[in-house]
Amino acid sequence: MKILFIIESLKAGGKERRMVSLIKGLLETKDVKIELLILSKNIHYSGINNLDINIRFLERNIKKDIRILSKFNNIINEFKPNVVHCWDNIAAFHFAPICKLKRIPFINSMISTAPLKLPILSKWFLSNAISYPFSDIILTNCKAGLNSFRVSKKKGKYIYNGFNFERLKIKLSPEQIRSKFNITQKYIVGMTAAFHDRKDYITFVKAGNKILKNRKDIVFLAIGDGPTFENIKSQVNDNVKDNFRFVGRQKDIESIVNIFDIGLLLTNTNCHGEGISNSIMEYMALSKPVIATKGGGTNEIVNNNETGFLIESHNEEQLIEKIEYLLDNNHIKIEMGKKGKMRIEKEFNLNKMIDKTYELYSKQIKKDLE
Repeated sequence: MKILFIIESLKAGGKERRMVSLIKGLLETKDVKIELLILSKNIHYSGINNLDINIRFLERNIKKDIRILSKFNNIINEFKPNVVHCWDNIAAFHFAPICKLKRIPFINSMISTAPLKLPILSKWFLSNAISYPFSDIILTNCKAGLNSFRVSKKKGKYIYNGFNFERLKIKLSPEQIRSKFNITQKYIVGMTAAFHDRKDYITFVKAGNKILKNRKDIVFLAIGDGPTFENIKSQVNDNVKDNFRFVGRQKDIESIVNIFDIGLLLTNTNCHGEGISNSIMEYMALSKPVIATKGGGTNEIVNNNETGFLIESHNEEQLIEKIEYLLDNNHIKIEMGKKGKMRIEKEFNLNKMIDKTYELYSKQIKKDLE
C-alpha cells in the first residue's frame, strides 16, 4: 500500500505527534510505502527524518498558490498513492478536489478539536466544511469532533489517539525534579498546557489562592508558555507565591508529570473544545488522577468518578473540592490513577490506532476499485 501524508507543518502539537506516531507504526507493522508532503519547513518532530520515507516540501505562497496545484498533481503522478491522508483544512481545500478527480481515496483529518458551540456560518466551521464534498472520509480522534463540525454519519469516522508508552522514559528521579524546581511541599498539583486564552489558567490560580489560605502543603505547578504567561503569574497572591511554580516550556515533561499527585486540564469552553488531549493521556499513562473541564473529547477519555473528575467550566469551587478530596483520600487518588493507566492501555492503545487506520485505508481502496 502506498500512502501520501500531507500536513501544514511539523510544529510541536498533538495532531503532529499523532501523525508521526502513525507513520512510524505503519512502517514497523504493515507492508507500506509512505511519502510525506509538508507545506512549510517548520519541523519540531525531527525524528521524522530518521524514518524510511520520502519527505517533500511544498511551501505555500498565497499569491502563487495556483502553482502548487500543478506541483501536487506531478507528485501524485510520480508516486501514484493508493490513498492520501491529509491533516489540515488548508491542504484539504487545495488538494482534495484533485484526488477526487483522480479517484484516489482522500482521508481528511483536519478536525482535532470539539468546540461546544460552533455556528454554521462561522469562519471556523466553513473553512472545514468546504472540503467535505471532496473527502471520502472525515477522520477525527473523538466522536465529539464529528458532532461539533456536523459531519455526516456516512463520511464521519473516529479513531482514538494511540499512546506510545515508549515515550515514558523518566530521565530524572522525583528527588531531582523537586530539587530542580525547589519544591519541598508534600503535594504537587500540576497542569501541562499552553498559556493561551483556550486554556483556563485563571481558574487554576484562583483555586490555588483559595486552597493555600488554609494549607501550605501543596505546590501548584504549571508547565507551558504562551501569550498569557505573565498575566496569569500576576494573578497569584503575594503571600502564596512560594507555593506556585511557573516553569515555562520543558523538554523532559514526563519526569515532571511523574511527580504530580493530580493532573489538571482546565479549558475555556467559550472559545475552545478539547479533542483527545495528549496532556490527559500522559497524566493517565503515568497513573495520575485527572481533574478536567467537561466537554468535547475529554468526556470520552476521562471516566468521571473512576479515573478522575469532570468539572464545569470556570468553576473554581468544584475544582477546590475535587483537589482537596483527592489529596485527603490517598487510596482513592492511587486507585483512580491505576484505573486511568489501565484505560489508556486498553482503549488508547497505539497498535489499535495503527490497525484501525490501516483497516480504514484498505476499505476505502477496495471501495474505490469496485
